[in-house]
Amino acid sequence: RASMGTAQNLVTCLYHMQLAVRPCVVSVTWSKSLMGQGLSFAVDALSGQSLRKADIKPWLFSKKKGSKSLDADGAKVDIFWDLSAARFGAEPEPLEGFYVTLLFDLELALLLGDMKKDAYRKTGANRPALNTAFVARKEHIYGKKIYSAKAQFCDNG
Repeated sequence: RASMGTAQNLVTCLYHMQLAVRPCVVSVTWSKSLMGQGLSFAVDALSGQSLRKADIKPWLFSKKKGSKSLDADGAKVDIFWDLSAARFGAEPEPLEGFYVTLLFDLELALLLGDMKKDAYRKTGANRPALNTAFVARKEHIYGKKIYSAKAQFCDNG
């Protein structure tokens, strides 16, 4: 995928979870381009129907922390992130020092990152038994000479 002629490196992770009473798939995409880094979310019903999308644009990353609220199929979705202490490597997603959370109707549905205590404090969410399953990871990395693929079928995907 390219944005305005600029190559982007993308990492997309898919998670299967319950949204209210309906099962759904949430995709989390980290991107990195010359314009900066970005983060986007998509909530899709298992039928393939898109319920909601949200983008945290590269220029909003300069704030490094924030939140966004939206509605997906009648459920309130809250996204919180803190990337202020994040350490990035060559890939678009951070290595450590961050959290990203998704709450559906004030219930924690997804928690990414290693700053879990900060995430719980910020969102006010309890530590529920998450009914979230990591399903897949796709990487789209632009380069000049090296191509590789990797897959993992056990231990977290």
